[in-house]
Amino acid sequence: MLARRVARRPWGIMSLAVCVMCAACICSARPTSIGLTDLWEDTPATRNLLHQFRIYKRNQLPSHLHQQLRLYFVYPELAKAAERRPTVVFIHGGGWGAGNPDQWFPQCRYFALRGLVGVSVQYRLKSDTTTVAECVTDCKSAIRYLRRNARSLGLDPEKIVVVGESAGGHLAAALGTIDGYDEPGEDIAVSGVPNALVLLNPITDLTTRWGESLGAKAESLSPLHHISKKTPPTLLIHGDADQVVDLQHARSFHEKMLAVGNRSQLIVLPAADHAFAIIGYGPDHSVARTIIETDRYRASLGWLDGRPLLQSSEVSK
Repeated sequence: MLARRVARRPWGIMSLAVCVMCAACICSARPTSIGLTDLWEDTPATRNLLHQFRIYKRNQLPSHLHQQLRLYFVYPELAKAAERRPTVVFIHGGGWGAGNPDQWFPQCRYFALRGLVGVSVQYRLKSDTTTVAECVTDCKSAIRYLRRNARSLGLDPEKIVVVGESAGGHLAAALGTIDGYDEPGEDIAVSGVPNALVLLNPITDLTTRWGESLGAKAESLSPLHHISKKTPPTLLIHGDADQVVDLQHARSFHEKMLAVGNRSQLIVLPAADHAFAIIGYGPDHSVARTIIETDRYRASLGWLDGRPLLQSSEVSK
């Protein structure tokens, strides 16, 4: 029996050495630069990332069935639950009544390659039975879910940046400015306010045509009218050729943030139209510029190290 143990030991040592070498190879294989085409699923750069989803909320439908709302996660390879990684949460646009979470999966993969956790939010879409207020409520529930479950999800609950585009920009801004509109029975002691915001061609003023259908509730759901000293640091990016949401939405938000002494940065993209940040819709140089500026903003907060992975040629095209 002792002879058998001795005979087996070299193989055990060799296996351990192989495992260590494989782990080292995997780590060293992480890209130091990528292009936008690398961010599609199952490319050599992204296929080792960890994709999963969690159901964060169930809502009863008029049919008495339930709709399950999901958070879609992309983790770095070899990520461990015990880690506390900064998180980037994306909220899609589409006029509150369209769009879907998967339009932000490429950006989730990018930030997972940078060592963060990328999350994309599914929320109820506006309809005859669902209002903008309920969209806000769902997004608050999503942030609270992340914080309540930060330990098991491997997240740092104090380093959550929310990125929203268009109507999703409104929802992100609402998270950082508007009190109330909480899910009944939810533990509001858990904060639904992000630690920082990135607003892309956002709708910030619902006293404009964007809030006509809301009537008297328009101002109560208008982020511009609820900016305070508690509003998180914000980066705004807007195109000066936007034909859908006027640039003034971003400018007014930025100016009011500065007026109350908050940290705010506004980047105006020359000749950029609406939805410039969405892969497959906006031009590649605008998509890449937005990812790089969001990366740099995270770094300026002290939550990300190193240089952006996207190649500079992607921006200059």
